Amino acid sequence: MGGDDMDYIHDKMIDNSWLFMGVAGASFFLNFIQYTCFTLIGQKINFELRWRYLRALLRQDNMWYDNQNIEGIPSTFHKNMKEIESGLGRCVGFIIYAFGSYFCGIAITFSIAWIFLFTLFSIVVYSTILYLFVESTLNSVQKIIESTFKKGGAQAEESFNAIKVIKAFRQEKNCSNEFLMHLEKNNSKIMGKSWSYGAAFALLETITYHFICYAFVIGGFFISEKVNNSFPGESYTGGDIFSCICFLCGNYFFCNSMRNMLLFSKGREAAYPIIELIKRVPKITLDDETASDINGISEGIKFNNVSFKYPKTSRNVLNGVTIDVKKGQTLGVIGPSGSGKSTIAKLLERFYDPSGGEILIDGQNLKSINLRKYRNLIGYVGQEPCLFNETIRENLQNSNPEATQEDIIRALQNAHAWEFVEHLDGGIDHSVGAVGSKLSGGQKQKIAIARALVRNPQILIFDEATSALDTKSEIKVQKAIDSIQGDSITKIVIAHRLATIKKAENIIVLKDGNIVEEGDHDKLIRINGTYAKMTKIQDKANRTKEALLLKETQPIAHDNNIEPDREEFDETKSQKESLVNDHRREDCKKDDLEESEGTISVLKQVYEYASPKCFIFLMLIGATLVALTLLTMPYPFSKLLYTILQDDSTGDDIKKDMATYLPIIFGMGLIAALLQFFTRAMLHVVNTNLLQGVRRFVYDHIIYQPVQFFDHRDHNTGNLTAILSSSTRELNGAAVELYLFIFQSFASMIGGIVFGFIFEWNIGLLFCLITPISCISMGTTFALQSSSQSSYKESISKQEKMISDYILNYTTVLSLANEDTIVSRYFSEDNSEEISFKVKRENLNEALGPGFVYGFGFSFFILSFSLLGFVSAHNIKSGHDPEDQLRGTLGFLFAFLSVSYLMSNPPDFGKSLQAVNKIFGLNKYPMEGHPDCPVKNGEDDCNSEEITGVIEFHNIYFKYPSSKTDNWILENFNLKINEGESIGFVGESGCGKSTITALLLRFYEPQLGYITIGGRKLQEFTLSSVRAHFGFVQQEPILFNTTIMENILFGKPHATCQEIENAAKIANCDEFIRRKDFQGQPDKETFTDNGIKNDARYESLDEGYRVICGSKGSRLSGGQKQRVAIARAIISDPKFLILDEATSALDENSQKEVQDALDEIMTQRTSIVIAHRLSTLDKCKRIVTIERGIIVKDDYTNQS
Repeated sequence: MGGDDMDYIHDKMIDNSWLFMGVAGASFFLNFIQYTCFTLIGQKINFELRWRYLRALLRQDNMWYDNQNIEGIPSTFHKNMKEIESGLGRCVGFIIYAFGSYFCGIAITFSIAWIFLFTLFSIVVYSTILYLFVESTLNSVQKIIESTFKKGGAQAEESFNAIKVIKAFRQEKNCSNEFLMHLEKNNSKIMGKSWSYGAAFALLETITYHFICYAFVIGGFFISEKVNNSFPGESYTGGDIFSCICFLCGNYFFCNSMRNMLLFSKGREAAYPIIELIKRVPKITLDDETASDINGISEGIKFNNVSFKYPKTSRNVLNGVTIDVKKGQTLGVIGPSGSGKSTIAKLLERFYDPSGGEILIDGQNLKSINLRKYRNLIGYVGQEPCLFNETIRENLQNSNPEATQEDIIRALQNAHAWEFVEHLDGGIDHSVGAVGSKLSGGQKQKIAIARALVRNPQILIFDEATSALDTKSEIKVQKAIDSIQGDSITKIVIAHRLATIKKAENIIVLKDGNIVEEGDHDKLIRINGTYAKMTKIQDKANRTKEALLLKETQPIAHDNNIEPDREEFDETKSQKESLVNDHRREDCKKDDLEESEGTISVLKQVYEYASPKCFIFLMLIGATLVALTLLTMPYPFSKLLYTILQDDSTGDDIKKDMATYLPIIFGMGLIAALLQFFTRAMLHVVNTNLLQGVRRFVYDHIIYQPVQFFDHRDHNTGNLTAILSSSTRELNGAAVELYLFIFQSFASMIGGIVFGFIFEWNIGLLFCLITPISCISMGTTFALQSSSQSSYKESISKQEKMISDYILNYTTVLSLANEDTIVSRYFSEDNSEEISFKVKRENLNEALGPGFVYGFGFSFFILSFSLLGFVSAHNIKSGHDPEDQLRGTLGFLFAFLSVSYLMSNPPDFGKSLQAVNKIFGLNKYPMEGHPDCPVKNGEDDCNSEEITGVIEFHNIYFKYPSSKTDNWILENFNLKINEGESIGFVGESGCGKSTITALLLRFYEPQLGYITIGGRKLQEFTLSSVRAHFGFVQQEPILFNTTIMENILFGKPHATCQEIENAAKIANCDEFIRRKDFQGQPDKETFTDNGIKNDARYESLDEGYRVICGSKGSRLSGGQKQRVAIARAIISDPKFLILDEATSALDENSQKEVQDALDEIMTQRTSIVIAHRLSTLDKCKRIVTIERGIIVKDDYTNQS
């Protein structure tokens, strides 16, 4: 080339470099706008779908819920929303960018050399087919993983809700193994897909290399054969071919946008079931436009020949029932468990429609009445009170959103709840905990009654509303219920205790779905039938109760109680204040699951659970080799390109260079494809193992936490399952792949620096300047992603907390008929029902920061080309070889291809880092057995001989760790329980009765004092070995969504058939299990599918034992659930038996039968009975009365 040519090239390069600077400025602005706007759009879509979905979910009818896996809904919801957020926000902007580059390249190529475009169209078809193949492969793998986790997620949700049952029966390990079984169920299928995954990416990798080969072959042919370009009317030049190659590089960005297209595809699929539910109109809808309004009850309620059977069941629960209740009257409903009592309440709430007959309200069919307005006239209190993880105020306002503070206090006073609420920390703003865990059973029942009363209902339905109350509170609440008189209030009282319905104008006795007796109390006594017999049984029990109540208070017998040591007592008192402060400080230190971690820490945490380790190293080596392979491309590429660009190059020169260098390019492509195949296959294996390992870690770290961990408001089931489902997916989806790309990018950039120095030292220096700036840009992007969206995350976190709480207790939500108010509390800033997404200043700022850095990173890549152009122009003018400049330019291009991939497909490192913080933030909570765990684990296993003996409480001071008040639940509590003694504890709700059993089971550790058994401190024994000798029956029975057989086996996993049947007979549940109509329930497949159903040891069991209990035992009546729970407790033949209101849910006949059985087994062991009904303490040799954590009365009865 002559001097004039060099000057011309120099001037052109300078002009184009300035042009590149302008393009860089425009790129910065447009990419900044794109990133920011699509971030906000994604948040808007996510917000709208969350709100509409949750609103629609809470509007579905009972029949829809009956066909769902309730426990699995929250985890599925978290998964879908995360995929929607990932696929329908910024991802769409990246896809538009990729398609824009692709089609612009095609358009420009068409304008320059249209025949060239059609010749290379096969590349487009090839890349599209490969994309579809990769998408299909990844989607099939994802579906297998998600279907596998669906049951595991439901099982985890169930486990977290029943944590006390799991702890009491030492089933943490079995639950963990069951969860692992779900995770590993389709492992072989998932791992098998790894090779398809690797093959898909390997083929995709070849596109770039094959494209270059095809381009040079066709371009070289056009030039050497002087093919005419029809647009300008001249032969093709090297410039035309080079321009086409550069513009068609848009195809590279299109192929590399695959990750975003896959995310979009997954987001679209995740949105489908959500939109379907939003559109679904329930069969029983709250807002039927054709229904007539109702503002009150003027005549009454009538069941006209009503028959009913639950969906998918064969037997009728009600058979032609006719009931007439006039306005202002009280209807009492009694009958044995499973007779259809609660079904009447469900039909009256219109949870279901009758199978036959009709229900009339003021002579109008209930089906034709506006259901929302009708339900707002009803106050409903269920047998098992359900409170949400909110404050007392919010729980009551769920029933009546317009209730003032005065209305709330008045309702609490009427329910006799104000007497304890006013002493709680925060009063009516006290949080009740998950499922009301911070309140006793009686306190929860009172709050539930207050919630029914606060809406000033015209119909009151009490389904065993006082079953959980102590005797004194029951009398008070019953008087309050009885005082609700007048023509405006109609009461339906379902009861086991006949005293609660004695004053009712009409009483019906149900048996097997039929009314066998009807009339008022006096009439039914005269009939001398079932009601009269039940009355006699209860009268006898009441006489015992009155004798116990009238008995004079006896001094506490010091020979049976521990006399507190005065010196120790004084020391204890002096420690209390500092102890309270210590616990408050400790609680403050551990009040958040998410704690910031550095990037190095994240890498260490991910590495620990990623396996196999050898795959990780091989994967990084493979990524490095892929990068180095790409860096070999500039040499043969520049040789070919330089030859084509030379005007004096002959056809033979071009063909010679093509024959020399194209095989090298093609060979490098095959090597890169092979490396990519193994790297991607190993990446898929590591990712799968990481997901399983981290999920196992999260589940185990939660399930092995002490009970007090679950008392924290942020540790509710919704949050914990979100970590298990969403956070682990976010970590798996970005972490390993992100580190792989970062490693490959650094290798490319460092290789580019070396490459630059080899050919032009000043180009190498330019690389040295550009590389750290690029690294800082990427690092800043990741850092801003991890720290941004705090207010948005906070609102999402609130919504995730509420979904488990409300969905798992959907019946209560349906009865309240205020789902808009409930949802608005989590979506509206001012708690109004007007829901709209508002771009707040902090949201905008948090989108602007990453958008600015993203725009800078993209524009800096173009700006670097501009700087490279200036340097190359200077070198050419200085006499350097133009071919070396071309080689240096191409070296920069190939070195930064990985960087451009990251910028166009940025994995969300922010989410990955947040996920790591949430997941491994669990490490700051020591598990049971760890030396730092609040509940200490001893070293000795207590055998049958050691665990027997006297139980002694020594100067116990205790308050719940989550409590922020100075009030002790147990204060200076001293008690001695003799071996083999049956002792009953009575007292008002919240006095500390259940706390005693919680300390015995070592759910908590007393702040001061200690408990001994047989003279040895409980802390000396391992937790599991202590709990193994206790049988435990809760006040509110919790069953798992498995078969009856498996629920009973929970108490003794390897029990024989005979042991199962004996336990069921003792608990009086064998009879109803064997009933043919009970066995008619359709679902016979075990939920856990853990092989027990097909175990040969259990083949002889009756078919009824294989009936599914349903979510939380929902397919059984209250009494049936309680009896199965009792069978579960006694199957292990425990040495100590704890009965916390074990018969509270039973009808009188069943209660007597079960109580007789319990009395028999109580005589063979030390028994601790907590009761509100003193009649259940007939066989107790000793009764202890507790008031506010202090023993006020300790009596021996006349029982032998």
